[in-house]
Amino acid sequence: MPTPHCLSTRTHRSNVFAPNANAWRMARCALATSLLALAAGCAGAGSRIETTQVVVQSGGSDQRSPTTVQVQQQWIGGAVGQSVVSVGASVETHVGLWIDVPQAVQVQQRAPMDLAVVIDVSGSMATEGRIDHAKLAASSLLESLREGDIVSITAFASQVYQVAPPTLLTNASRAQLMQLISGLRPLDSTNLYGGLSVGETHAMNAPATHGLRRVIVISDGMANVGPSSPDQLGLLAAGGTDYGVQVSAIGVGLQYDEHTLGALAVRSAGRLYHLENPSQMAAILQGELERLNQTQATDAYVILQPAPGVELLGVETARFERLENGALKVPLGSLFGGQHRELLVRARVQAAQAGTVSLARTELVYRDLAHNAERRQRLPLNVQASVDIAAVSAPSAQDQRVVAMVASNAASQSQLRAVEMLNQGQAAQAAQEFERAEAQLQRAESVASAAPASVRANLRAQQAGVRRSRERAVDAVAHPARSRAAALGSNADAFSSMGY
Repeated sequence: MPTPHCLSTRTHRSNVFAPNANAWRMARCALATSLLALAAGCAGAGSRIETTQVVVQSGGSDQRSPTTVQVQQQWIGGAVGQSVVSVGASVETHVGLWIDVPQAVQVQQRAPMDLAVVIDVSGSMATEGRIDHAKLAASSLLESLREGDIVSITAFASQVYQVAPPTLLTNASRAQLMQLISGLRPLDSTNLYGGLSVGETHAMNAPATHGLRRVIVISDGMANVGPSSPDQLGLLAAGGTDYGVQVSAIGVGLQYDEHTLGALAVRSAGRLYHLENPSQMAAILQGELERLNQTQATDAYVILQPAPGVELLGVETARFERLENGALKVPLGSLFGGQHRELLVRARVQAAQAGTVSLARTELVYRDLAHNAERRQRLPLNVQASVDIAAVSAPSAQDQRVVAMVASNAASQSQLRAVEMLNQGQAAQAAQEFERAEAQLQRAESVASAAPASVRANLRAQQAGVRRSRERAVDAVAHPARSRAAALGSNADAFSSMGY
């Protein structure tokens, strides 16, 4: 393995490591036993999709090259929000895309995993026993990994400590890694950039045999050493996506920077978790591992190629890249069984004549782990151009599923605005913003009465999250000291509704 570039030049083992405790080992064993029961109940929820056949392209013969295979189910679907447009007019509309990974395809043996665990050991981790919960959770995670996986452990305070370089898991190495984790103890400041950089470097340099690559960051504070802005840290996280690396961030307590940890998740297509109670950490890590165990595809992305006369303005619900000829690329990272992802794209179309008009050619590309194959699923997107004003303005010209997606995105943005209000001590205004978001979702559910049941269920689930946020804000009006907890919980609900 290459030597990581961000390590401290001094050995701080006497400061960062403390003697192991027998009581701690006993607690870890008890926790591992309880997690086995938890793992049995973990499963994602997915929507039913129609069966079609898709022919995919072939490639070379090395371990990361594709082979020729056929897919029996179409994972990607989509629709144009304004399905009928006026001839000659420049019309801006939304395009809704959704990816549903079927649970019916069972992963008999998941691909080997490269997992980089990055743990904050700044001084604040001593509060409420956070460091102890982090150690218990990381050790329980190790117990759940399989022989042949690769694990690295990095700790960061004002400096970065390589607790364990990338290590192939065996019975012997697993025990050694647990011993190292058990000795972690809190130190001083928070060099999140350095810790993430080392962990991501480890995952990026995983061998081709380990295509499933994840960095898990556990932090309770705000970055204050080295580059510390959400943009800088988000850019660092995004750099790993070209190597198939995703970052999941766990924010512990009430002092972490939700903007920064959120940027890590969004820019790498990972996930964000909020834990006010550190004791929940083990369950979160176990759930993350279960998703990784169910991974069916890696290196996934969507390409949208506009047709002549069409301009793709951007993607509202995900990070995207602009390519040549006006095309857009949306990285999705790894996809697990039962996962549902939505993309909301803005487009401008001008039809020269009546009839069916191509808007864009869409393609979902991913690597099938079960067959080590690159797969491509294509989806044409068309609109009808008409000179009949009544046809253009008819309710049937609006796709209900896309209408629901637009409302869901608008509600998520309202949630994030309300979070900022809570952080500024404006709990009453935040409660009103949450109320507006809930009303948006209720109207969307009534409009989308003919949409698939899964769409309406997603709207109701988001309504429940917004309602929880509104109740938190109302509580913060009476108890201002609870505003920060309300903000972080509401931020987590908003990110969950957006798929992060």
